[in-house]
Amino acid sequence: MRGRRTYKAVGLILSVCFLLSGCSNTKIVLTTGLASDELFRIGEESCRLSEALVYLMNEKSTYEKVYGIDMWEHAIGEETMEEYLKNQVLSELAQVKSMVLLAGEEEILLSEDEISQSEEAASEYFASLSPEDAAVLKVDQEAIAGMYEDYCLAFKTYRQITEDVSIEISDDEARIIQLQQMFVPEEGLAGELKRRLEEGEDFGSLAANYSQLSQTTVSVARGDRGGAYEEVAFELNNDEISDVFAEDGGYYILKCLNTYMEEESEANKLQVEQKQRTERFQNIYTELMKDTLSEFQEKLWDKVCFSDYEEVETSSFFEIYKKYFEE
Repeated sequence: MRGRRTYKAVGLILSVCFLLSGCSNTKIVLTTGLASDELFRIGEESCRLSEALVYLMNEKSTYEKVYGIDMWEHAIGEETMEEYLKNQVLSELAQVKSMVLLAGEEEILLSEDEISQSEEAASEYFASLSPEDAAVLKVDQEAIAGMYEDYCLAFKTYRQITEDVSIEISDDEARIIQLQQMFVPEEGLAGELKRRLEEGEDFGSLAANYSQLSQTTVSVARGDRGGAYEEVAFELNNDEISDVFAEDGGYYILKCLNTYMEEESEANKLQVEQKQRTERFQNIYTELMKDTLSEFQEKLWDKVCFSDYEEVETSSFFEIYKKYFEE
């Protein structure tokens, strides 16, 4: 069985390579060997132009509600807004299809309830389309159900791969500390400031007068800084002042205000855990995709112009998904 998930949800698959935008482990072939309405294929998973149009028109309508209908000729860097959105939708669909492919490798299936929910969602969404919209998009209710299935399965696969693993994060790994810091370019000045601190002058006052950093007090987690800064910072005790050390083309002095910020550290533990789960997922994903052939019919996508779909007003595809799968 196949399953799909929402555009926004696919965006949560943070670390997945965009298959059609340069993943080095995937073989990308621009081809005309696909069916006339087949936009791309990743392994055995195919994406029809009609699927891409449903995604695209729904996102187009959402943007227009916020920014107005005259936004599409505006530029983002070297792209127009229209080109930007088309590229985004293409990447999102590539992620969904690759996740469906991964589900097959991992033998992950949709439940009967999930299939039923996909069919109900498809019925509601298809009923929201006018006959003219359905004809322009070239979709029927069965095709929409397949899209919802794929969307659901993409999320289910990510969750199952990342959650079915025991990860223990120690308090020290997740620890966030609070520091006062000062940074100066000259070693001599740093030495003089250290001497004055030893004589009892206030760290905050000296930092405010001499430091070239915009922030005097900062919170730091492991991995935020690295190098000598992190090594020195995490060895300090409460109220302890470090020696002068060289980093970033100048000289630092640190003072530890709090060796363990409890609330912030507990929140960070969840982030560190999720990061490790995501890294595990990436390893599995990369191994699968490194020898997978991806074919893309670029000319077919280039022919899609928003001006040809001005009468299409559909915007509820992703909201209906949320109604059935996330509420």
